[in-house]
Amino acid sequence: MQVTSLEEPPEPVHVEGKMVLVVEDDDQTQQYMDVVLSKEYGIMTADNTTTAWHLIERYNFDLILMDLSLRGDEDGLDLTRKVRADERFAQIPIIALTAHAFPEDKKRSLEAGCNAYLSKPFQLEELKRLMNELLSPAT
Repeated sequence: MQVTSLEEPPEPVHVEGKMVLVVEDDDQTQQYMDVVLSKEYGIMTADNTTTAWHLIERYNFDLILMDLSLRGDEDGLDLTRKVRADERFAQIPIIALTAHAFPEDKKRSLEAGCNAYLSKPFQLEELKRLMNELLSPAT
């Protein structure tokens, strides 16, 4: 379910399992993520940090997929820091998904609080492996 404004979004379609927020401003990438992940996860998408924060405060997400370059005044790293600074949400795993592919970009992502980093284009199998790893209870 794509949410692009602060209007009250409809309740997400109930999917047995985990809820994932995709923070991504590219429509094609949003659609791709919805198609490839919606059979396994409940998916909501936001195209900017303001809308994403509104959704994070309203829903109980189990994981966030975060693009780093977003339209607007804040980027994905800003939102990641905000999530990590709020004790209500600090435990939510965040995977950075970005076209920024330099080692410094990975370092900045992890320093901001992302649990993992994948550069675009990424292998779907690798994304699903990371998601499963972060969503699995610690043993």
